[in-house]
Amino acid sequence: MATWAEFAEAAPEMAALGSELRAEFGLAFLATVRRDGSPRNHPVCPFIVRGQLFIATNPKSPKRHDLRRDGRYVLHMLPGENDAEFQVRGRVRLVEDAETQAMVLAEGPRAGVQPDGALLNLSPEELLFEYDVEEALSGHWENVGQPDTYPVRKRCREREL
Repeated sequence: MATWAEFAEAAPEMAALGSELRAEFGLAFLATVRRDGSPRNHPVCPFIVRGQLFIATNPKSPKRHDLRRDGRYVLHMLPGENDAEFQVRGRVRLVEDAETQAMVLAEGPRAGVQPDGALLNLSPEELLFEYDVEEALSGHWENVGQPDTYPVRKRCREREL
């Protein structure tokens, strides 16, 4: 699995789109797997610190159980211009080492809207998960509103990272 930085190095245009949409809206949707195997969808505020993708999770959120039990996820950013969309999927790990937690608390987003669009109030009580990238998908529409409108889609898989 790749870090966000490794993904961005392998697929810079895709990573740029994901970063732009994250910065524009500060919000994304996280799909996790419930105990019974069905999907669960959560609005989240992802952020990147030192080339790693993180999401802080309230200790009472149901997604904490999903992520600890079955670390598979899909993260989908809100659509941008020309319905540009971006999603990544992979696995997460709970960050338990104090050094990484302190680094993310020191360098991560603060309360309110951040310059990069984050809306998160990162606090020490929250569980911190790091999200690795196994696959990324992006797409947008060309010639929107014209008879020759067509989609442009890209995929980057783990073996390409």
